[in-house]
Amino acid sequence: MKRLIALLMVSVLGLAACGAGDAATAATVNGQAITVGDVNGLLAIDSGTITKAQFAQFLDLLVEWHVVEDAAAEEFGFTVTQEEIDAETDRIYEQFSDEGQSREDFLATRGFTETFLEIVGHQEVLFRKIHDMFKEDGRGVPTEDDVEERMDAQRAVMTQACVSHILLGEFRGLEGEELDTAKEEALADAEEVLGLIEDGGDFAELAREHSVDTGSAPNGGDLGCASPAEYVPEFQEAVMDAPIGEVLGEPVESQFGYHIILVRTRETPPDEEVAQAIVDDGVSGAIDEWIDEKLGEADISVVERFGTWNSDLLRVDAPPA
Repeated sequence: MKRLIALLMVSVLGLAACGAGDAATAATVNGQAITVGDVNGLLAIDSGTITKAQFAQFLDLLVEWHVVEDAAAEEFGFTVTQEEIDAETDRIYEQFSDEGQSREDFLATRGFTETFLEIVGHQEVLFRKIHDMFKEDGRGVPTEDDVEERMDAQRAVMTQACVSHILLGEFRGLEGEELDTAKEEALADAEEVLGLIEDGGDFAELAREHSVDTGSAPNGGDLGCASPAEYVPEFQEAVMDAPIGEVLGEPVESQFGYHIILVRTRETPPDEEVAQAIVDDGVSGAIDEWIDEKLGEADISVVERFGTWNSDLLRVDAPPA
């Protein structure tokens, strides 16, 4: 499901109304019209016009939402009350707004309207109902063996680690004897720098002096804080296993060179939370398959000036620029 809540984290300021009249039909879903006004009503209108690609993006979201809402009511009997929507929009505002920020400013700074927020709240409540039913029925739920097999990878995704490194050598673009020579030299340099650290050398100063990573070296090797899953496998494994607050005792080889690694902090979720995330991902995947099935079955057409319905990719494609 294209979760609209993600859009609340992205500013769309500068978008404005499509040049067509609000009453004009942009698309139909099983005989129900989605108008230009329905799309424009999601946005805090400024001046000028929204691009064709941007309009098609928001039209696509409404097309899918119409299909999901109708299918959930018809197949599962799920409906969402206004009280549920209001509670969810309040929760979203309280969770994602800045301290002291009014609800109007929360939406205005992102370029959205209260109507958009209500659709987001409606979708989130409905998604949870579908998710809970699928999970109870075992749809998409992985086996215990599958969960166990994915634990390490998911744990890395959910971990946050603040890391510094010193990179020695440059292996990219090299091969054969040239690469072998570069590796030998880089390993020797890495072991020398490790020796300096063990003798009391300052990690940050040594990074500024020796690291070939031009992005982090000026900052003392600081790579910031991120999920270890964002790194190449060898570096990821080292970050997950390294002692916190101590320089890893041996250089780590990757496709880039040899790394001397310092994990300053690392926050890893408990295994129960990791396993639950794997189950939830499996269920969400099953929901996505169900939605694709319903989109494939739906009678969807898009007015040519606003785009075309791509029945292979199940999306609204923007018209030519």
